[in-house]
Amino acid sequence: MGPILVFGHKNPDNDSICSAVAYAHLKNLTDTENVYVPARLGPAPIETQWVFDRFGVDLPAEVAHVFTRVRDVMTEDAVSIPPDATMLDAGRLMRTHGVRALPVVEEGVVRGLINVSILAELYIDETDVRGFEALPVTVGHLASALSGTILAGDSSDLLSGGVLIGAMEPDSMIARIKPGDTLVLGDRKRTQPLALDAGVACLVVTGGFVPGAEVLERASARGAAVVSTAHDTYAAARLVNLSHPVGGLMDTAMVLVGPDMLLSEVTEDLVESPHREAVVIDECGALAGMITRTNLARGLRRRVILVDHNELSQSAPGVAEAAVLEIIDHHRVGDVQTAAPILFLNLPVGSTATIVAERYRETGVEMPHSMAGLLLAALLTDTVLLKSPTTTDTDRAVAARLATALDLDAGDFGMEMFRARSSGRVFSASEAIRADLKEYRSGDAVIAIGQIETVDAAEVLEHRSGIIGTMATLREARGYDLLMLMVTDVVREGSEIVAVGRVRLAERALGIDLESGSAWMDGILSRKKQVAARMLESTGG
Repeated sequence: MGPILVFGHKNPDNDSICSAVAYAHLKNLTDTENVYVPARLGPAPIETQWVFDRFGVDLPAEVAHVFTRVRDVMTEDAVSIPPDATMLDAGRLMRTHGVRALPVVEEGVVRGLINVSILAELYIDETDVRGFEALPVTVGHLASALSGTILAGDSSDLLSGGVLIGAMEPDSMIARIKPGDTLVLGDRKRTQPLALDAGVACLVVTGGFVPGAEVLERASARGAAVVSTAHDTYAAARLVNLSHPVGGLMDTAMVLVGPDMLLSEVTEDLVESPHREAVVIDECGALAGMITRTNLARGLRRRVILVDHNELSQSAPGVAEAAVLEIIDHHRVGDVQTAAPILFLNLPVGSTATIVAERYRETGVEMPHSMAGLLLAALLTDTVLLKSPTTTDTDRAVAARLATALDLDAGDFGMEMFRARSSGRVFSASEAIRADLKEYRSGDAVIAIGQIETVDAAEVLEHRSGIIGTMATLREARGYDLLMLMVTDVVREGSEIVAVGRVRLAERALGIDLESGSAWMDGILSRKKQVAARMLESTGG
């Protein structure tokens, strides 16, 4: 199975990304049987990029969804075969590796597919020994299939005639031979030279017998090949069919899929295909794996761990179909459902980073300098430098412990991080609103609340008209009943509330007047506890 993805919510903030990276690191150390990969569900905020650069950590990759992909269920390291191999080679490979099909690969590119159906046709559909007229073979291919030795002729010589069994009297046998044919016979000393005189291109001598020098000399003089095999005549005749090269019999109309295609898109094609398997190729046409109907029947789902959220609307598309293994969060309990009991750590603290830091301590794992830096940054962001009413004594204790380990002042570090948000950056109303936007459903109302945390709210509010116009457009496009933006000033310790839509909902819940489009609320720092909770309570959510 593939790796376990660890990620936070959409429109990720510092806590969402940093906690995912740190928790994935911890899980990789405490569960060596699995691989945990951190991810994010959107662009990283400016301060998050700054924090990762500061502590020398790579940002996790962005994922668009967690629907099951082909790569999540495919068989990797698929066994392949070159086109110049014999069908006997193909059959032996299938038997050795317990597979029903082999991709045919030439110069790193998939050219076709050989499966048991094609192999069976060589026996079931042919009542006679298959000749070489339609599909010539080389002497080398024939000798390989027969485990034989070439006594005369060259391995590259091409055989393109019929195949006969030398079981008749010599005169009768010679009458049937056409120039270019291959004759399979035992130690028939009278027939061998006569057959060469009749124009056979190749003599296959069975039973391990070796023709006399006269026969070999005559074969060389006439440009014919002689192959000796230990198989008896019956077995040799059947193996002749398997001397054909794979490239001439492969199916080039097989189902080809990419590793990142959704499994749901592939299922119908594979079920309707006459084949039981599809070949997985990368963008260069190289073999990446195989997917079979058995893979589909297993019903594998992508495995994920959710941090800093537990609501479907805030998670990755496809999470309802994924296998959620754990949830690490500090928000209200949402609507994510699981098929079996899981570890669900949902604690009333100021940040998910606090919970992750405590998990390091509880499991006795030493936290690297880089992970301590990420978690301290996330904790300070989510608690607004420990000033938010969501801040608990646990948050303060963890922040102090992390700052001591990093040998820095938490307050100074936090202010430096907040200033990094706007340093040298051209203001964009659209980016500011969408960067940290969360949706809430309360009764029939859909409310979205964004938040900008800054050391100087006045700099943001200089763009008030542009912000309100952009919010109005976004509200209409997404069908929100109410769209709000908190411009939180961490120095003044309060927020300017900007709202569009059914502003009366906000006025009643928060006790403010939004006639001018915005209102200052002193001491309001937490979206979750001081704004969203009151909005949901007021609207019956």
